Amino acid sequence: MSVESSSGGTGNKLQTGCLLFLAAIVIICVIIGIAVPSLGNSLLQSVIQLPGNLIQVPPPTPTIIVLPTVITQIKPLGQLHTASYFLSTVVDTQMPIGALNQVQRVLLVACGKVDAGVDLAKLNPPDIITSGEKVIIRLPPAEVFTSQLFDDRKCTYVVLRQEGVLLPPNTVLETAAREAAVANFRETALANGILDQARNNAEGELRRLLTLLGYRDIQFAK
Repeated sequence: MSVESSSGGTGNKLQTGCLLFLAAIVIICVIIGIAVPSLGNSLLQSVIQLPGNLIQVPPPTPTIIVLPTVITQIKPLGQLHTASYFLSTVVDTQMPIGALNQVQRVLLVACGKVDAGVDLAKLNPPDIITSGEKVIIRLPPAEVFTSQLFDDRKCTYVVLRQEGVLLPPNTVLETAAREAAVANFRETALANGILDQARNNAEGELRRLLTLLGYRDIQFAK
């Protein structure tokens, strides 16, 4: 009888343990059923938001282009030589001298050059108006910079010199002839429009320079 009683007690304990085990499994399943959907939703939201976070574009920044100040770029150029005329002439210089009024004479063949252009150093801030890529410039008047002889003896030389009888050489005549030649070169160049040509060429040179600096609309006020 004692053996049967021991077997029955052991069976009851096994049944109770099985029930507790099943109850624990049920509770765990319930907990997982509640937690898993919440975790899944959280993961799903993270996955949905991930591309947006990765592809998020920073706000655009404005592009600012500051073109160089015109006057500081062209004024240092100073005298812009834009037209040159090469000329030649013959000057006959005579002078009566002495009690007998003897004539001293120098016949000079001369050649030289006249340079003209625009002096950009004379530009003032009011002479230049800029607005974005547009610039309006009022240039100083064109002027003659130099009028000179070429001292090469193959180019400028005396072809005839008359000193008179018993008279000392007259160096003043040759100097006067040279000065007259230089003055003639200047007058001839002016009469043939060197100043207009110099201004037109200056505008062309500055237009190319300002285009390289980034200006697109370049105007010259008259």
